[in-house]
Amino acid sequence: MARKSKFSKDIVISVVAPVYNEEQGITDFIAQVFSVLKKMDINHEVILVNDGSRDRTLQTIERQMKQYKNLRLIDLSRNYGREIAMTAGLDQSVGDYVVLMDSDLQDPPALIPQLLDKLLAENLDTVYAARSSREGESFLKKFSSKIFYRVASRVSGMSIPDNAGDYRVMSRRVVNAINSMKEHNRYLKMLYAYVGFKTGYVTFDRAARTSGTSSYNWVKLINAALDAIFAFSSKPLRWMSLISVGISLLLMSYAGMVLVSKIIGNHTVEGWSSLMFMVSLMFSILFLFLSVLSEYIGRILTESKNRPLYYLREENGSVHFQSQSIIQHDDSRR
Repeated sequence: MARKSKFSKDIVISVVAPVYNEEQGITDFIAQVFSVLKKMDINHEVILVNDGSRDRTLQTIERQMKQYKNLRLIDLSRNYGREIAMTAGLDQSVGDYVVLMDSDLQDPPALIPQLLDKLLAENLDTVYAARSSREGESFLKKFSSKIFYRVASRVSGMSIPDNAGDYRVMSRRVVNAINSMKEHNRYLKMLYAYVGFKTGYVTFDRAARTSGTSSYNWVKLINAALDAIFAFSSKPLRWMSLISVGISLLLMSYAGMVLVSKIIGNHTVEGWSSLMFMVSLMFSILFLFLSVLSEYIGRILTESKNRPLYYLREENGSVHFQSQSIIQHDDSRR
């Protein structure tokens, strides 16, 4: 028996998923998502954002569009990265509520009704899927992830749960708030925390990938960590300033001690090792500060160019339902 939805017939649900080299599993993902949405008996659209896939993912999605009329394809002009691909999907979505998820089936589509029900029942704006377990991930990755989120929360002053990914449902006003921010150095988990709004969560066990391999390597994870810290906080600059003042005071004290020693007639022979130690220490601190400054300056340069976040090669598909709310929300997006 089909599950009776708690939502009005006029409400529209948008499911957004970035896609990169998912030829092996994308057909199964599409089938599972549409099966869940059909049982919910609500207006819906599914937006897949092809982020410059190099395999036959694009052709596979285009074949599936002949079977699923509410399947939309956003084909980016090149590979922009996962954060920009998700942003493009949010930009193009028109639903009253938007579900953001991965397309590798580690985010189970069967959880969508529970996320939406909790959001509506508790009058929330965002409900995220909290991972109680993470199969297929090494201890090092899980440990480093936990440390990173604690550091990011401390530096930014915002609460960022370490068990939350991007799998979540958001109200239209949350999506509009995120879409209004056009910075290029994006880290959506920080943007979720920045815009605020009432948030809840639903726990689930995250399974290992059923096919393919993850495109997220350590280089991308480090870049994401740098974006999360430097794009959302000026505290590293404040720390540099305080450390600089502290070092200056120490050096002035040392210079005073040398001057006093010279005046009272104490003669000491400076050792080569002591001199090299001090020079090396000062230069290491100097270059550390320069590296932090370069991170901020690079981001200022990128933002000052004010270029579009992405370009579309093409957009295929359209939503096939009648709903006054979708027209109103689509107009408000623009």
